[in-house]
Amino acid sequence: MGEGVIVGLQTEAAKIRVPHTAHVSTVRPLGLIAGSGRLWKTSSMTFQEIINQLAAGVDALPEVFSTLTADLAQAQKDRDVALADNLSALGRIAALEASGVVTDAFLARARLVVGMDKPGPDNTGVITGISRTNWNDPKTSGAVALPPGIYENKEFFGDLFPADPTGKYLLRNCKGHGGIGHPSNNRGSFFTYGLTSGWMTFEDCTITADDPSWYRDGIVGHRYTVRRCNVYGTNDGIGGNKPDGGIIEQNWIHDQVWWRNDPAHTDGSHNDPIQLQGGGPWIVRGNTLQAYVTADPRSVGTANPYPVSGKPGKFYGGSAIMLSEAIPSLRATISDNWLEGGYAQINVNNNRGASGAINVALGDNWFGRDVRNNSKSGTDKRWICLAPTGGTITMDGLFTRQRWDDNKTLLTAGNTTGIRTV
Repeated sequence: MGEGVIVGLQTEAAKIRVPHTAHVSTVRPLGLIAGSGRLWKTSSMTFQEIINQLAAGVDALPEVFSTLTADLAQAQKDRDVALADNLSALGRIAALEASGVVTDAFLARARLVVGMDKPGPDNTGVITGISRTNWNDPKTSGAVALPPGIYENKEFFGDLFPADPTGKYLLRNCKGHGGIGHPSNNRGSFFTYGLTSGWMTFEDCTITADDPSWYRDGIVGHRYTVRRCNVYGTNDGIGGNKPDGGIIEQNWIHDQVWWRNDPAHTDGSHNDPIQLQGGGPWIVRGNTLQAYVTADPRSVGTANPYPVSGKPGKFYGGSAIMLSEAIPSLRATISDNWLEGGYAQINVNNNRGASGAINVALGDNWFGRDVRNNSKSGTDKRWICLAPTGGTITMDGLFTRQRWDDNKTLLTAGNTTGIRTV
């Protein structure tokens, strides 16, 4: 597939800090402070400006006191707003506790630790025992615009996208069912392509496609956080194909749906629990990613040739994590994930050739032994598959932090020992 450069750095993986944003009221300082040669401002005048005003004479005193009085009034107003915000939040929590909505399951989810608590059916997706209501008509078939806001305990139908590219969206304990029929091009049960400065967050949600399609992923786009979700029954689980990155953590992604007659692939659909196609930074951590698929009964053509022994009705899928460059400069941190099945478990293909550069910081990840053999004449198993294709792949932690899940020993380079370059 062509020569290239693979850099496997032997150092600690660089940490990418992702700012956590929350709504807080800003309270301006009541005092005027000078120190270390630096003058601190109130809303309108610096300490030095006040001194200059006072030095100008008594006539300046009214303006100075007017400024200080206005600043004090504004600070008091800001304090009152902040206090009201806090009381409102406390009151809401108290009301939820009184109504029994805050359950042990919510508390258990909050205590889950990335890299220690393995995601699965009991700790991802919608929470058992909390009822949900339909946000829209279950017969919805096409794309649906979702206004900004907070959505809790809702059922969504159709393929939803953010109505406002600058808006903020939070979906908590919701289920997405997807649309009906095959879309004309790739999208998802939720697709966030259009976000510019907005952000969409999914927490404790179940994302599926009641009517699967080769063009319907679970969640695809960018500028999203997906946390503790159960994603299944889709083409890819979670996709990233826009420049601004996202956060994918503590999810269980499994059982994608395979089609022989996928119009995008002559050998059948390529189903990946996670596929990132450029941009960043992407944070992928603490997920269980199982690259096994089921075949849609409407699939036309020859059967899937890669059945999984001991798992009736299941076949090997694509890659647990697929990294490529449909758009330039993929940047990702991948850590604390459990990976199983597939053609490979981390597959890195620099498909831009000499102009491409994929940069990945690998933390600790744990690899299952079950992966498809890629050779008819011998053994060629690719838990980590690197295809530089004339470009550069940089993977910090490649040889120092990737371990077998069963005995915690390191993967090494070789056809049967974990790391393959093709």
